[in-house]
Amino acid sequence: MNVAVVGGGPAGASLAWRLAKDGAQATLFDASHPREKPCGGGLTGKALALLPPAPADDPLPAREVDRCRFDSGVGPWVDVTLARPVAIAGRLDLDAWLLRQAVAAGARHVAERVVEVDAGGRVRTASGRALLFDVIVGADGAGSLVRRTFLAPTPPERLVMAAGWYAPGQSDMEVRFTPGLDGYLWLFPRRDHVGVGICAPLRQVPTQQLLARLEHEVAWAYPALSPDPDSARYAHTIPSPSSDPRSILELAGPRWALVGDAGALCDPITGEGIYPALRSAQVLAETLCADGSPARYPERLLQALGHELLRAARVRARFYAPGFAQRVVRYAAWSPAIRQVLGDLLLGEQGYLGLERRLLLAGPRFLLEAACSRARRIA
Repeated sequence: MNVAVVGGGPAGASLAWRLAKDGAQATLFDASHPREKPCGGGLTGKALALLPPAPADDPLPAREVDRCRFDSGVGPWVDVTLARPVAIAGRLDLDAWLLRQAVAAGARHVAERVVEVDAGGRVRTASGRALLFDVIVGADGAGSLVRRTFLAPTPPERLVMAAGWYAPGQSDMEVRFTPGLDGYLWLFPRRDHVGVGICAPLRQVPTQQLLARLEHEVAWAYPALSPDPDSARYAHTIPSPSSDPRSILELAGPRWALVGDAGALCDPITGEGIYPALRSAQVLAETLCADGSPARYPERLLQALGHELLRAARVRARFYAPGFAQRVVRYAAWSPAIRQVLGDLLLGEQGYLGLERRLLLAGPRFLLEAACSRARRIA
């Protein structure tokens, strides 16, 4: 099988690696590789398990972090110790590392921009070259050319804008909710700098106002991480599915398929996209190697990943309802049980499908812990 992978981010590079090591011919097209993005770069245990094995002379370029501060944005905050560390990597480093593993496995990297694809499997590049493939995979991000050709752009109501910069120095990992915005601010410490960012629905606030809000919050709460006037700012959209299963089931045709951001597979609540990118690449690679066709990929993806994303899309409005995040942070400050839930959500070990049941089961323990906390404060 001869597969064209358009885009060399985590989804595209990991797909090319999997296909190549399983004997398929994988050609990865990406002219701008590698590049930075305003992305936290967090890799949970589930994501790390999907990465290629790290060669002894080329370790994963990431930093391990074992705690996170959740800040309500209006006063209360809580430090949560994670059951296991997360790895945090800059996208420049992570994407380059993944591409090296794909090429080492036998994938071919063509550093040219793809300008046209068609239903016959033809890929045309900016240099005028036209190549024929059995399957074309779109891994080319939120504005995917492959998606626009075979499907349609992701609707604006399913897009979140992320913006930020990279600050020298170090900090703790922090998630800070931003009252008045259906989103949050983050600090993610990497090996030699801190990723500073903010996100909110695309139609809620213009990007420049979003950056101004971030600069104001950072100047007040974390002045050492404020950007210099000439520092580069980054911005990009984060696409996610709707609550309708068709937003997952539409992601393939007879000779094409979409993975990662091109498939709008980010978490609708958190915007996390690296794990869905790696997981969708795994499901597609297994489908292509088993069937020689992407036909069964959407249904398999729905079972492997889609139901969780659909559930997140259904409850997103409730999560960002006024006061909800602030109450969760306040409760977590009182209750180890709620802190554990927050930690497991961050690690990706607590899904949205079982979240309500777990919170109900934790209810009696939470009430007891809250009563004890109140008694200690009174004393």
